[in-house]
Amino acid sequence: MKLLVGLGNIGEKYKNTYHNIGFDFLDFITNKGIFKIKKQFLGEIYQQGDILYLKPHTYMNDSGKAVLAVKQYYDIVDSDIVIIHDDSDIALGQYKIQVNRGSGGHHGIDSIFNHISQEVKRIRIGIRAERFIGKKAQDFVLRPIYSEDQIVLHKVYQQIQQELKIFDLS
Repeated sequence: MKLLVGLGNIGEKYKNTYHNIGFDFLDFITNKGIFKIKKQFLGEIYQQGDILYLKPHTYMNDSGKAVLAVKQYYDIVDSDIVIIHDDSDIALGQYKIQVNRGSGGHHGIDSIFNHISQEVKRIRIGIRAERFIGKKAQDFVLRPIYSEDQIVLHKVYQQIQQELKIFDLS
């Protein structure tokens, strides 16, 4: 069993914001699959074969609780967990896949590291468009995504999906 976790915040006011890139990516990769709310997992879950997709309902800063609940229930090893999240330090249109790196100040990642470990794979999707250069992350991560940025992100999602196929994760 493998687990792909998209980070974001629940609620209408957070939909289509830069900070919800993880949720958006899971919708993309599952072709808007029907996620079911599972209280025991503190989030929404969708299963396709031996891959679980999780959208934590703990809000970003407590994401580790939901990841831990699913990890323990399904006995998933850390190396089979992939976390997908926004990264304001990476330019829009870019992404990085990393393992065993620091959180870079991302509180959702801090929570996951505190609940499980740093041994999980992370896909950091860049959200810093040129218009945000010189601005603090908190000034734009909860803003609605500009339509032209949506187009760029869609292309990034396609590239990441191809990379995940190499790892049998899509």
